[in-house]
Amino acid sequence: MESLLGYLTSHVYAKLTGILLLCGLGLPIPEDISLISAGYLAHLGTVDLHTVFVVCFAAVLGGDSMAFAVGRLFGTRILATRFGHRYFTPRRQLRVRAYFRKYGSKVVFIARFLPGLRFSIFLSAGMLHVRPYVFIVYDAMAALLSVPALVYLAWFFGDNIDYVIKWARRSEYGIL
Repeated sequence: MESLLGYLTSHVYAKLTGILLLCGLGLPIPEDISLISAGYLAHLGTVDLHTVFVVCFAAVLGGDSMAFAVGRLFGTRILATRFGHRYFTPRRQLRVRAYFRKYGSKVVFIARFLPGLRFSIFLSAGMLHVRPYVFIVYDAMAALLSVPALVYLAWFFGDNIDYVIKWARRSEYGIL
């Protein structure tokens, strides 16, 4: 068991970065669980709290920016593929476009709190040619709320990690 724990905690910053980048690219792994895990590892003393926050924040922004860049560079080609038809159904595309029409670039801020639509919205933001600096500003403002909330709450309430996970789930539904 100790060797498994040793393996999981070695190179934890790189593993967290990789997982969060993949989450940004639409991999169906809950990003909030990764952030809570990072805070809990800091609670256990495995990683430095502030370092893991910076790593998570940078990885979240990096993953979101990669989704945006893919949409900007390859958006129309992606929609023409079988994957595009399956994942970005016409209904979902209309929904995302309606969000942008109604809220403008602020939808990027809102998308940070919509796990099921986040990737689609960021990809669509790239396809709709939202200005990169506008995307980064709105995404960073939203990440400055969500990332420290999850990481620092998991660190502070590490002894009651079950409650932190329940709170994170409820807050997502409340924001929706």
